[in-house]
Amino acid sequence: MNSRFFVNVISIAVFVSSGIILNGCASQSVTPTAIDTVMKNEFIGAPDWVTKDCASYIKDNKKICGVGSIGGTRNPSIARTTAVARAKTEIARSLQTRVTAMLKDYQATTSGGEYFGKYASDEQHVVDVSKQITNMTISGTVQKEIWVSKNGIYYVLVTLDIEKFKNIVQNMHSLPESVRKAVVERADKAFKELDVEIDKQKEN
Repeated sequence: MNSRFFVNVISIAVFVSSGIILNGCASQSVTPTAIDTVMKNEFIGAPDWVTKDCASYIKDNKKICGVGSIGGTRNPSIARTTAVARAKTEIARSLQTRVTAMLKDYQATTSGGEYFGKYASDEQHVVDVSKQITNMTISGTVQKEIWVSKNGIYYVLVTLDIEKFKNIVQNMHSLPESVRKAVVERADKAFKELDVEIDKQKEN
């Protein structure tokens, strides 16, 4: 037998072995059906604020809400802390959008002024102030509900009351009174508009 023969034999053996390994890996992979089953089981007995939208928990436009979740941990304290933090992040995103809209509306309706008049064309200034207000008022959030799925995923519902939001803004003395007043006066409308947007999303 020559060396070419041995090379061919080895090549065939490697090819066959590779096929066996690949087939073995494929048979152990999670099929789409298995994934669907896991997801279906995940929401058995889940409340509406988990499966639909947290707004289903709120009966009026006096609050905004967020839901956070975490899996893969058996430590209840870590699960709760992480889930709450994620829910607050969700609230912060929608809240900052609302606050930015309030500040832009204030800009559009005022001429001059001790604070915003100097930055009437400064988009970044509006963003910075909205972040400042959001970061302060997010401390007023409250954990309302907890639910743990059959798969061990920990869900938390967190809300922010509009009155608490307004009280925190009123006490933000780092901002001029005119800006605080403008945000407080526009808060009810902004929270209501957020609910309207959520309802539209549900219909689509």
